[in-house]
Amino acid sequence: MADAAVDLSIVICTFHRETLLARALASVITQRRPDDFRFDVIVVDNSDSGTAAPVIEAARLTAPFAIRALAAHPANISVARNAGVAATSATWIAFVDDDQALEPDWLVHVARAVASTPHDVLFGAIDTEFEAPERATPATRKLFTRGIDAPSGDDLFALGPRKTRDIALSTANAMFRRATTFHEPAPFDLAFGAGGGEDYDLLCRLERDGRCFGWLPGAKAREFVPASRCEPSYLLLRFYAGGQAFAAAAAGASARPRATRWRLRGRALVQAGWLLMQAPFALHGSAARRDHAYRWAGAFGKLSIGGILPIYQRTEAPTPAPRSARVNPGFLTKI
Repeated sequence: MADAAVDLSIVICTFHRETLLARALASVITQRRPDDFRFDVIVVDNSDSGTAAPVIEAARLTAPFAIRALAAHPANISVARNAGVAATSATWIAFVDDDQALEPDWLVHVARAVASTPHDVLFGAIDTEFEAPERATPATRKLFTRGIDAPSGDDLFALGPRKTRDIALSTANAMFRRATTFHEPAPFDLAFGAGGGEDYDLLCRLERDGRCFGWLPGAKAREFVPASRCEPSYLLLRFYAGGQAFAAAAAGASARPRATRWRLRGRALVQAGWLLMQAPFALHGSAARRDHAYRWAGAFGKLSIGGILPIYQRTEAPTPAPRSARVNPGFLTKI
């Protein structure tokens, strides 16, 4: 376990995305580091083959801070996140996705915020780098981007009537105060681990228990989105599983889970009826048609009875390097 004196542990969970992981680690290594702020990095390899090891070793050669490697099995993102939490006793834990690169002043903004914030969880901004930007519909851009017109320190909400609109709250580029957010041995529910939503499920439970969330737009990350994640075949499954995860998480955080789940199904039926009435007006342009279909998929996900669709086991393929990495043959050696 890490030294209790560490102010921040940055946890990066990875699964067969070595080039993107190298990019993420390089973005941490090149951070402007504030004085008297102690941090380390924990890379959790959720694959069975340990393919992240060479990338981690290369990063250690130039990193002026500790980088630790963990193996977490089986392949399940909840298993990986739980392993990262268990491996550190740092005051704050930040989750950064392996397909994200941090802006150079990310750490400065985070260090300043965690020193004084009243919030239990902070969410940074996320911009996107699409491999095929021409395929990204408005709904696709909204799915992968996090940004709202609000000042730093504004309260954010995960569910209920005060739910913050037009923003996705997740562990991607998010900072958690350990003392108030991670009391359970395994805070992330394994039932969400193959379909996503394990982070939203945790956030719903934290909000139910009185924890508060804050906006930290200065802590920016850039997320690489491969062309495969803009394909309708992937997005229909993603929105469907997202609808399932939303309903399961919201119901699980309520005082009457079964009644809440059926109430959400009733609302999803109303949503489906509204989408049906909108259909004649949503057929002008391919992007509008696709976004309408994605909203249909989300509504049907909320209506579903079974477990969350294991979307990542069905759809994940090796992810290409972003253009920013491909144009530089020496990218991996520079970290």
